[in-house]
Amino acid sequence: MGRFERVKYSMVAFNILICLSGLLLLAAVLLLLLYPSAIRHIVSINTVFFAGTVYVIVLSVVLLILGILGSVAAYRESRGLLMLFFMLILVVFMAELGAAISALLFKYQLTKEYFEDDLINYYTGDNQTSTYTANSNSIMIFFECCGVNGPKDFLHTLEFVILNPFHEVPEACCKRDKLTADRAIINTQECFAGTVEFINNKGCFDLISEQVEYYLYGLGALNIWILIIEIFVMIFAIWLYQRA
Repeated sequence: MGRFERVKYSMVAFNILICLSGLLLLAAVLLLLLYPSAIRHIVSINTVFFAGTVYVIVLSVVLLILGILGSVAAYRESRGLLMLFFMLILVVFMAELGAAISALLFKYQLTKEYFEDDLINYYTGDNQTSTYTANSNSIMIFFECCGVNGPKDFLHTLEFVILNPFHEVPEACCKRDKLTADRAIINTQECFAGTVEFINNKGCFDLISEQVEYYLYGLGALNIWILIIEIFVMIFAIWLYQRA
C-alpha cells in the first residue's frame, strides 16, 4: 500500500472518530439533561447554560455530517469534496476554539455573587408567573437545599418578601418526609416561621457546583479530543487534495 492509500484510509478512520465523537458529545448532553432530572432545571435557569447546551447539540450534529462528508471525500478522492470538507472543518474548528475560550473566561464569572444577583432580581416564589422561580424551586426540592448560600438569602429577595411577608423561606426550602410517596412537607407552618429544624439549611451553590463541574470538565476534555482529531483530518484533506 502506497503513501497516498495510507493517508486516504487514515483520513477515513479519523472521520469515523469524528462521527463517534459527535455521538459521544450528544450522549453526554442528553445524560446531562435527563439524569439526574434536576440538571435540566440548572440548564434552564441561566441563559448562558441554555445557549451552551444548544451549541453542543448543534455541534454534535454538525460533526456527524462532517465525519460522513470527510469519509466520502477521501474514499472517492474528489478534489471538490476534499476542499469543501477542508473549508467546513476549518470553520467548525475556529468556532469550537472560540467557544472553548469564551466558556473558559465565563467560568470565572460563575461565582456565588453572580447567582445571588439572579436570585435577588428574579425570584418571586410563584411558579406560575416566573420560569426562573419554577426552575429554582425544582432545584431546591431535588437537592434539598435553600437559596444560594442558605435560607437567609430570601431576606434580601425583595419581590418574594413583598409577596410573602409572613414567610421566612419559600415552600421549596421546607424539609420533606422521604418516606411518603409525594414527599410531603413535614411542617409547613414551622418552616415558613423559620424554625431551623424544618428547613433545608444548606445553600445550593456548594452542593451543585461540584457536580456540574464534573460534567463541564468531561465535555471540555472531549472538546479538546475533537479539536486534535480535526487538526489531523485537515492535514490529511489538504494533502490528498494536492495529490488527487
